[in-house]
Amino acid sequence: MSAKRSGQVRPAGSSGDEAGITNALLVAAALGWGLSLLVQRRQLTWPPLELLSSLSTLAGCLAVAGPLILARSGASASSLGNLIWLTGGLLVWIFDLAAVAEGRSRAIQWAAPLGDRAMGLIILAVMVAGWRSGLAQRDWSWTNVTGWALGLFWVGAGLATWFLKPSSALAGLAAR
Repeated sequence: MSAKRSGQVRPAGSSGDEAGITNALLVAAALGWGLSLLVQRRQLTWPPLELLSSLSTLAGCLAVAGPLILARSGASASSLGNLIWLTGGLLVWIFDLAAVAEGRSRAIQWAAPLGDRAMGLIILAVMVAGWRSGLAQRDWSWTNVTGWALGLFWVGAGLATWFLKPSSALAGLAAR
């Protein structure tokens, strides 16, 4: 009983569980927003013809939730995965806010304002710098793993832009 009063042992229904539920709701809301964007753009079809762009939309929506989740946890970006997720999310937030300030809110792709190549190269630079700085430790927290998964996806998608042909609709827009 005295351990509970001194703050050494936390009861099962305390703020730790509430933080986990809030984080789960933020992730679910981000992925729900991504799926709604795909439905609005009519990109959520079977077979998935534009799988890479669909995954980029979902990754961008998940990135938007990253700074909110990491700021709520109060933990510093002491792992490379957290740093990657925080950087990716802040890039999306900053470029979205800049587009709104410039009056381009209707033309921007909210979940992926930078595009795959730019985002992939920026995240690659963050990964290399973090690795060289000694941040790449074995931390299996869910935020670190999520950050690494997003980072590897963005780097892979960025590198894939040099090897994959754009779809015919994008090629037509590029020719104009």
